[in-house]
Amino acid sequence: MRDRALIKRRTTRGMTRKSGVLSTFPLDNLMTEVHRLLGPTWVLPPYNNLLPSFLKPPSPQLEQGDVDYLIRKGAFDVLEPHVAREFFKAYIRHVHPHVPFLNIDLFNALINGQRAASRFGGHREEKVSLLLFQAVMFSGAFFVDMHYLYAAGFLSRRNAMETLFGRARVLYDLDAEDDKLAVIQSLLLMTYWYDCPEKHKNGRHWIGVCVSLAYKAELHLDYSGHPDWNFRKVLWWSIFTRDRLISLGLQQPPIIKEQLESAVPTIKLGEDDLVTPGLRPNIGPIYYGEHHTKLAQIFVEKIKLVSCIKDDLFSWSQSTKATSYASQPRRSCLWLSKLELEDWLRELPSGISFRSIPFVTNQTDLLLYSHCAWLKMVYLEIHSTLHRQLDFLSEQYSPRQQLSLDAPDCPVLVSAIDFTAIIQDLYEKHLISYLPTTSVPMILRTGIIHIQEAFASSSATWTKIRIGSFCRFAVWCTEWKLGCYCVA
Repeated sequence: MRDRALIKRRTTRGMTRKSGVLSTFPLDNLMTEVHRLLGPTWVLPPYNNLLPSFLKPPSPQLEQGDVDYLIRKGAFDVLEPHVAREFFKAYIRHVHPHVPFLNIDLFNALINGQRAASRFGGHREEKVSLLLFQAVMFSGAFFVDMHYLYAAGFLSRRNAMETLFGRARVLYDLDAEDDKLAVIQSLLLMTYWYDCPEKHKNGRHWIGVCVSLAYKAELHLDYSGHPDWNFRKVLWWSIFTRDRLISLGLQQPPIIKEQLESAVPTIKLGEDDLVTPGLRPNIGPIYYGEHHTKLAQIFVEKIKLVSCIKDDLFSWSQSTKATSYASQPRRSCLWLSKLELEDWLRELPSGISFRSIPFVTNQTDLLLYSHCAWLKMVYLEIHSTLHRQLDFLSEQYSPRQQLSLDAPDCPVLVSAIDFTAIIQDLYEKHLISYLPTTSVPMILRTGIIHIQEAFASSSATWTKIRIGSFCRFAVWCTEWKLGCYCVA
């Protein structure tokens, strides 16, 4: 050890260790020259160089740090024009008929690089909200062909939805949009998002925020003299129907309560036609053909249909005695809803009433066919839920007793069978992947009813048939779940 201590250490190469000299001094001049010639190692580009000219810049109230954060999160990343057009086409076909609030002529003109005049007149050029644009691209990603997803650089549909939703969400979180109505429209489209059951910010969360802002913007009030009255009216009923359908899918009470329903009059076709113009734009015939009036009828009938969903439809609590005083008013309300539902079905126009057709080849006919089928599926789901609730409140109900599914005229079983027939028909026509996301829980509940019936049936042959149908049914659900909805 002593000999080792006497060994003369090798002189250290590099910068001197003398305390009087700064350790970085020899490199200071070099670093200064590098920064002068090349700039800093990382400088975020200004968002003006990232956004197309047809998109509005973010709110001027944003601080530079927030803008830099948005750039890092990819909020200003926009799909290539040819890819964005395909996403928008998917939106027009499969999203817009359900929530027809968007001016698709204006949107289409701007995406294609055409100048569009302001809707308020004058010579000011109209631009699209960046938040709304990202939300439209996100909702269109559910239905666009996989070829264009790969062309946009996405690895899968799930990857595309996560990326596009993340762009819209970060823009909303940082208040990058000043237009309240654009924010409400974007939130309505963001309700199509679903992550996993463990995370609470799913469609139910976003529709709650959307409804809250809609009340704040007074969309629920009758402003007949407002210059944007038609737009506000369609937007409100789009929010209303979306809220009711989400509550139906989750079997939870709607956020818009009956006692808080708006003073906005119900949309009617004819003289007070506010929906058909939105489905009959200049580019409409390319996507809807001659069916724009029928698609408008479907939206109007959907408003009437979901109005049958009352606040107490999803209350599964029951008092000790089924004949208690508290359950009597609720049974009366359910019977009234049942009568309203029967009246709706009886008055449904024959042109949009679903009837299975063996061969449908025209694209516009297939589009109308899928929307009519979806409307019938919503009716069957409400019908089944009503009768399950009435069975739950009946005097013969017992917590240990299963639903009575043996009777051939059981409304719950009949609805499940009709629902399955529609799904099978859509599957054979390759249309099942174009159903809206609210159809997923309906399909799963129908499968559960088939399982219950299979175990409760007294006929072995009937049980085998039902189990076989359910197995095929489960395959369809799985293919749609992995290929389109992607909630794995």
